[in-house]
Amino acid sequence: MRIVLNPKYKSLESFVKNLPENFENTGESIYKGRNEIKVFHCNGIKLNVKSFKIPHLINKIAYAWIRGSKAKHSFEYAMKMIRLGADTPEPVACVETLKNGLFNRSYYVSIHHEYDFTIRDLIGFEFPDKDNILKYFAEYTYQKLHKNSIHHLDYSRGNILISKKEDGYGFSVVDINRMKFEKMPYLKGLKNFSQIWASEEELEVVAREYAKLNDKDEEEAVRLLIQFDKEHKAKINKKLALKAKLRNSKKSNGQ
Repeated sequence: MRIVLNPKYKSLESFVKNLPENFENTGESIYKGRNEIKVFHCNGIKLNVKSFKIPHLINKIAYAWIRGSKAKHSFEYAMKMIRLGADTPEPVACVETLKNGLFNRSYYVSIHHEYDFTIRDLIGFEFPDKDNILKYFAEYTYQKLHKNSIHHLDYSRGNILISKKEDGYGFSVVDINRMKFEKMPYLKGLKNFSQIWASEEELEVVAREYAKLNDKDEEEAVRLLIQFDKEHKAKINKKLALKAKLRNSKKSNGQ
């Protein structure tokens, strides 16, 4: 077992060390898909623990001896994001387990972040103050992420948490194991918004605000973001169609 612990949370060391043994039978599950997220309470602290699925053979070797696991990346990226002034749930630890010399499971532990809704809750729906929220979202993305050379590679609806504040809205990003810390020129930054799978009207609000922040032409920004969005949706739909075709082929062959 390999553990990296945030020194600030030394008091949680015992909890972290026992995670591989206790995760399955304790905690409250709040999400279960390919990975699982559970909430735990320890020493008066509310924690989120994300258990990543056991990887395929190539990654069992890679994660064990060549490159870090998704849990390790999540921890390291969160620490760096916070140092840069961006918002993500505070990292506590990552745990990696090996079995017979190969990578097995990994866990990422963070402080539970309270929020009011996500971008998913307003995109495509009637939502109070939606245009204003989208403007704040564009500003947050530019000021906190892109200006700090933070490129979230999975900047999708459910990964953007929003909290109501007296002076507007606060944002925090999750699912951060796929990140790049690189310069974000204007077009790359604008293209980042294509992942939220929004309507043209919603994209227009975001594009205009992002253009203002970058002192760029608003009409051109709207045209470009809508184009980026169409390209992204076409790419995803093509992948989904291919997966469906492969599934149907296996069924027809009796597999």
